[in-house]
Amino acid sequence: MRSLPILVAAALGALPALVPAHAHVTIDPAAAPAGSYVRVALRVPHGCAGAATTGIAVDLPEGIYLAKPMPKPGWRLSIERRRLPATVRSPHGHELEEEVGRISWEGGPLPDEQFEEFVMMLQAPNEPGGTLYLPVRQSCEGGKADAWVERPAAGHAAHDLARPAPAMRLIAR
Repeated sequence: MRSLPILVAAALGALPALVPAHAHVTIDPAAAPAGSYVRVALRVPHGCAGAATTGIAVDLPEGIYLAKPMPKPGWRLSIERRRLPATVRSPHGHELEEEVGRISWEGGPLPDEQFEEFVMMLQAPNEPGGTLYLPVRQSCEGGKADAWVERPAAGHAAHDLARPAPAMRLIAR
């Protein structure tokens, strides 16, 4: 029975290799009702290869007609819009000719040993069972950068990717 503590110690020592690292930019919440208005936080857990984060830019897919970022003290906020191919009527009856294409926060810096959330409100696509991907580009001091933009191929999981795009599952109401 003396070997039992050794086996337990060996198993615990191997545990970090078995547990996937969660060191990429993620979305909170991980799921939201399709078509709902949702507060989305992009959680940035670290800098780029040890360098402090100085910018976060999120690309919004077509069909996100409402997206409003939350200002962050010490960071400059910019919103880039793109023209729609045709006018769209919002759920509130407004005629829309543009939609938000990218939201960027620049400034900081956010030291590598700290985390932060970059928040926005958006209307999730009305696609129950689908997934909303929000590709993020992270800029850091010294010209370093990370692009969290990869999407899993059919039948594969995001945790298999080196740089997965933050994703939110869209659930039925």
